Amino acid sequence: MYNSFKSLWVLAVMVLYSNIALAQFTVSGTVVDERTGDILVGANIFHAETSAGTTTDVDGKFSIKLPGTQATLRVSYVGYIAKNVTVDSNSDDITIELSSDVANLEEVVVTGLASSIKRQNLANSVTSISAEQLRGTTPTQTLSSDLYGKIPGANISANSGAPGGGISMRLRGVTTINGSSEPLYIVDGIYLNNDAIPNGSNAVTAAAAGGSASNQDNPVNRIADLSPDEIESIEVLKGASAAAIYGQRASSGVVIIQTKRGSGGKPQFSASQSVGFNTIIKKLGARNFTAQTAEEAFGSTGLALFNEAQSAGRFLDYEELMYGREGMLARTQITSSFGNESTSFYVSGSLQNDEGIIPTTGYEKQSIRANIDHRFTKNLNIKVSSNYIHSETFRGLTNNDNTGTTFGVSMVATPNFIDLRPDASGVYPAHPFNSANQLQTRDLFSNGEFVNRVLTSVEVDYSIIQSSNHALNLRFTGGVDYFSQNNKLIFPSELQFEQASGSPGTLIETNTNNLNTNTSALLVHTFTANDNLSLVSQAGYTSFNNDQNRILNVSNGILGTQTNVDQAVSVRVDQTKIFQRDRGFFIQEELNFADTYIGTIGLRGDKSDRNGDVNKIYLYPKASFAWNITNEDFWSADAIDNLKFRVAYGQTGNLSTFGAKFTSLAPANIGGLGGVLLTNIRGVENIKPERQQEIEGGFDITLKDGVASLELTVYQKQIEDMLLQRELEPSTGFSFESFNAGKMRNRGIEISLNLLPVNKRNLNWNANINFWKNVSKVTDLPVPAFDVGGFGTSLGVYRIEEGKSATQIVGLDPEVDSNGNLVTDGNGNPVILTKKLGDGEPDFQVSMQNEFRILRNVDFSFLLHWKKGGDMINLTELLYDLNGNTPDYDDTDLTFADYQNQAAGITDDTPNGIKRLSLLGISTDQFVQDASYLRLREIGLYYNVPASLLSNISSGIRGIRLGASATNLFTLTPYRSYDPEASNFGNQPIAQGIEVAPYPSSKQYYFHFKIDF
Repeated sequence: MYNSFKSLWVLAVMVLYSNIALAQFTVSGTVVDERTGDILVGANIFHAETSAGTTTDVDGKFSIKLPGTQATLRVSYVGYIAKNVTVDSNSDDITIELSSDVANLEEVVVTGLASSIKRQNLANSVTSISAEQLRGTTPTQTLSSDLYGKIPGANISANSGAPGGGISMRLRGVTTINGSSEPLYIVDGIYLNNDAIPNGSNAVTAAAAGGSASNQDNPVNRIADLSPDEIESIEVLKGASAAAIYGQRASSGVVIIQTKRGSGGKPQFSASQSVGFNTIIKKLGARNFTAQTAEEAFGSTGLALFNEAQSAGRFLDYEELMYGREGMLARTQITSSFGNESTSFYVSGSLQNDEGIIPTTGYEKQSIRANIDHRFTKNLNIKVSSNYIHSETFRGLTNNDNTGTTFGVSMVATPNFIDLRPDASGVYPAHPFNSANQLQTRDLFSNGEFVNRVLTSVEVDYSIIQSSNHALNLRFTGGVDYFSQNNKLIFPSELQFEQASGSPGTLIETNTNNLNTNTSALLVHTFTANDNLSLVSQAGYTSFNNDQNRILNVSNGILGTQTNVDQAVSVRVDQTKIFQRDRGFFIQEELNFADTYIGTIGLRGDKSDRNGDVNKIYLYPKASFAWNITNEDFWSADAIDNLKFRVAYGQTGNLSTFGAKFTSLAPANIGGLGGVLLTNIRGVENIKPERQQEIEGGFDITLKDGVASLELTVYQKQIEDMLLQRELEPSTGFSFESFNAGKMRNRGIEISLNLLPVNKRNLNWNANINFWKNVSKVTDLPVPAFDVGGFGTSLGVYRIEEGKSATQIVGLDPEVDSNGNLVTDGNGNPVILTKKLGDGEPDFQVSMQNEFRILRNVDFSFLLHWKKGGDMINLTELLYDLNGNTPDYDDTDLTFADYQNQAAGITDDTPNGIKRLSLLGISTDQFVQDASYLRLREIGLYYNVPASLLSNISSGIRGIRLGASATNLFTLTPYRSYDPEASNFGNQPIAQGIEVAPYPSSKQYYFHFKIDF
């Protein structure tokens, strides 16, 4: 009897436990915004114990099956504070409210090649830009333009205002003199090529024939190929302490871009359309001539043409004729996201068509993206990202030239009383005072750039071990970036300046093929000792290859109307081949104790065939520590949610320019016999990377409920083993060689303040204020001071000099004694000195972004950007003066110092144009101008149609958004030309503030419509 009872008891217990083990329950509900009640589409719901998870659908709803009778779910959404929710078998149709993460404490930031960390535990200063911050207010021409004013520590300048972009960005000051100053861009694990490839127009403009041989043909950076609408987030690693994980290619910082990905659930579609127009930001105006001034400036021909124009009542506005078009702007974006629990898809297509303010110029781009995520098993997940881009850019012909052929240089020689328009037969008259008729050149010549690009990456994550204390993961990433760029410039033989040449008609064609490939394989081990202590260890191997082949064909003497480069009298071919092979390893250890003490140490080792010793591994260490004092037991200040102190150190490198270690050969023809000769630059077999080391420190503080948060960072970085050039003794047979020497230092401060002044249900105001300042200094220079950008001291140049700022501008100026009186020589002539007259580095910069949500449906936002100081060399005004055509030439309001007036023999009553020209060769002060500005970069007003109205229209529509926006709506500046951000020398590391008759910048106006269904 007892045995039978025992058997029944055992059987009952087994049945009970089996039922408990097999017990399951389903939880369903909705995830909403705590403040507004808006549904959150795509919120993640995760059960850690079983790795089960799902996302909210288009209605913000979810459903998930869970084992047992009770469980804890982790609910998270981008921009919101994650929340743990306990549910049981009675939980049905629950509502989970998430609160906005105003201080971004829950934001995940990259700390290693295969790991990340919450911002509240981050020990480095890393700027993160979300999709909403990037494109929430208004679209711009390219991705790089979207970054203006949004990155503390960034100094961004435009090569010109031409369609298609062309932006140069420096992070935390000058980091090199002769190397690359552009940050490393990584998109979904792809090492993106951001070269600005010359189009070959120098063959006609001869811009590099004098002053500087740097690229001056207004190139486009290839980062412009990316579509900003497809980007989910951007992280900017500004300093060596954060960028050290990328080693020898990261001295100018790293920009990590993640594109949007799909989510499970029902398919979601979005379509948006933006249309608008652009206009010139600022016109300079024209000189009002009289018969006398026309004759003085242009001689008897000028007088005759002036009288003719006066009789006919025909004075032309050439700025309106050249820059006055209101170009149409159009952007179309269609996206779809769909999938299930194991697979998700994100597909996007975009069209962009921007007309320039100069007729015949414009930018067209078509892009298609497909991102796929698939979980094969519980342990294996694969992500595939792919993007195809095609663009066509017509940028006109602007910036410096030495032949009078570009639009701007022709404009400065064009008084308003001559008529360059074509006659009834379409024949253009010759320009009487210049080698080219800019209207004829604009209308008949062609400057096209055609790009096809493919970006593809694969990321494989495999969980090798997963237990309560240990997790070991393998991550493999492979990326491919291939583009072909074809530049074709056609200068027909009927152009005025072509007719004057011996072989009329010029064809220029440049074909560039570039292939970047990169791979990385990393192991990441996470050890969780207890609830307070965790260790993350990672180690891996990386590789990078670059192959670029550029062929330039220049043909003179076009045969008839042919446009093939072989159909000409003479053909010249130049080829440039660049290759690079980098290999490296990376190890890192991260420690987190109770989210209170967070420490990281790491080491990157790299070798490259650009170094003299291709097998030598250069090491780049990093270390950081953060202390979250609010997590200490003794902390009792409830008004502060987070207070963190941090310090970080790191080293990075900058590779030498391609070919610096080789002595090149050049083809030669002697007596009809072909051969080769040595060039005048000697290769250096021991060349090595520049080395940058940086230490930064600061603190982050967040007040209760995120009403205010402040991030302050100070830094110092030292650049050593700089890549310099030195002159050689003539007996060596060479003129120059590269070598490593010298030191440069940058010190700076960055402050970001986020405020939530109003956070009500019907009114929300979010403000973000950034302040940054950088000061550079050349601390050691083993060669004499030298110039790195400009056209000679009489016009102003950037000079590298020991003990001085790396961006100082020097020029001529008379010497004065201690009393401020002019010093003269024995013949009574002023003593002229070369001295510092300005600095390209701003004194500081401030940006302020304000976002308002009114009555839950109206969004209003604007971005103000203030740059204090930072001088530019204005040579556009000089060219106008030299041609007697400056708008203020006859005014007398311009003043100079008494000693300058005395040296030049001018008075206050002297016309402005004469004043400036009289100082030429005596003082450069008139060309070095303050380029401070206050600019309204973005402003937008949007209306979101309420859900109650949408339901009356169609049950399938999730949202409709209508709006209007503008960029560069106004600019206040003392600078006396088109734009205080122009850069004639493109991406040159130092001389980014020189203007020579650029393509004027424009302001854009847009109207927007977006529908989600």
